Formats: sequence, C-alpha cells, structure tokens
Amino acid sequence: MYKCKNCGNTEKFIGIVSEKGNAIIYQHDPPKNNKSNCSWIYHLSGNCWKYKIKVQQCACCKSTKIEKLNK
Repeated sequence: MYKCKNCGNTEKFIGIVSEKGNAIIYQHDPPKNNKSNCSWIYHLSGNCWKYKIKVQQCACCKSTKIEKLNK
C-alpha cells in the first residue's frame, strides 16, 4: 500500500507494472459495438507468476513524494 506525502491519497497512483509467468492465453472476439479488433483473456498457470510495481506519482496531485506503507 502507498500514500502520497503531499495530499494523503492512498487509492490511485500512476506508475509501471510488469508481469511475467506461465499463462494459458485465449483470443476472444469482442461484441460488434466494441471498437477493438480482438481482446485477450489469460489464466494464470501454476504459482510461477511474478510482478513488479513501480509507483511514480500521485494520480490526484501529481506529487512524486510517495511512501510505501507496511501492512
């Protein structure tokens, strides 16, 4: 969990997330009114899923003064 030191926001931040691991991937045809050509659905496969989160700034006030809270 994160907290903006400037405005106190604890809910919404801008940053980078990367995920990596084995997955089962399905292509799904979207409804006709959807503007995209196709969408993807994936299911996690096993316990090998890894991720990294890098919070860069507060989505409310754009401050980069973010602290990580221990839970």
